[in-house]
Parts: sequence; C-alpha cells; structure tokens
Amino acid sequence: FGVVVGTLFVPPVILLVPNFLLVNELAWIDTLPAVIVPGAASAFGVFFLRQFFLSLPGELEEAAEIDGCNRWQIFLLVVLPLARPALATLGLLAFLASWNDFLWPLYVLLSPESLTLPVGLANFQGANNIRYDLLMAGAVVASLPVLLLYLVAQRWVIEGVSHSGLKG
Repeated sequence: FGVVVGTLFVPPVILLVPNFLLVNELAWIDTLPAVIVPGAASAFGVFFLRQFFLSLPGELEEAAEIDGCNRWQIFLLVVLPLARPALATLGLLAFLASWNDFLWPLYVLLSPESLTLPVGLANFQGANNIRYDLLMAGAVVASLPVLLLYLVAQRWVIEGVSHSGLKG
C-alpha cells in the first residue's frame, strides 16, 4: 500500500514514454482504448476505495458470514451496495481527470476526427489569429457533459462526502 501511495508523488509526465510504448506495442495509437485504458486504474482510486472500505464496520461482514454468505456474497450483497457513494465519487473524479486531460490524447490521437475536446479546442488557436467564437462555443460544449454527469451523480457524491467523516 505504501508503494501505491508513493506513486502519487510521481509526476504523470514521467509515464508518457512508457505508456506510449505500451500503447504502440498494442497497436492502439489513434484509437479510443489508447486514451481510456492507461488512465483506468489509478493510485488515487486504490487509496480512495481502501480508505472507504476500512471505514465500513466489520460487524456487517461478520453478520453476513453468520447468515451463511461466502466472501463473494458478502462483497456483492453487503459491501458493494454500501460503496455506491464512494464509487460514484471516484467515477466522477476519474471522468473529470480524463475529460480534461490534454497531454496524453495529444500524443496518442493523431487524426483530427479522433481528437478529444481539449486538444481540438487548442487547434482553434493559430499563430496569428484565434477564432474566439468557435473557441467559446467549444468550451460551452465541453462543459455540458461534465455538468450533466455531476447533476446525475450529485446525490451519491454528497452522500459519500457527508458520511465519510462519521464514526461508528
């Protein structure tokens, strides 16, 4: 766990070359998996979920075990439903991180049709002129999915934050 938390101190730019070589070896350059897979699991996600699962009372698992549940049933029927707020919060944070990422998609997405919005918006800024009308319209379009996702997940995010400091 200490090594996983220690990787939080590694700047993400250091991983550009190894991740690029891996994505290139898998022939994923200029594809959607090249953007999604390298950022799917993060040290922050491991740390966040570990802290959440440690805060759950052990009595819940013991009660389910006494009722005859095996480890998978305890996880699927008891722990996972309780983890919905934490999973929604982590999902929202991971989506925001990948949605706003500029550097990684710039390296792995080559064709103009597959560019992400932050990289595509940067194309509106030329050396001598900037299309402010298109840039601002694109910024509004780029912010809409984030706002919609937060509105959908707001209940679970607030529940996860409000319960995270409670004891007992």
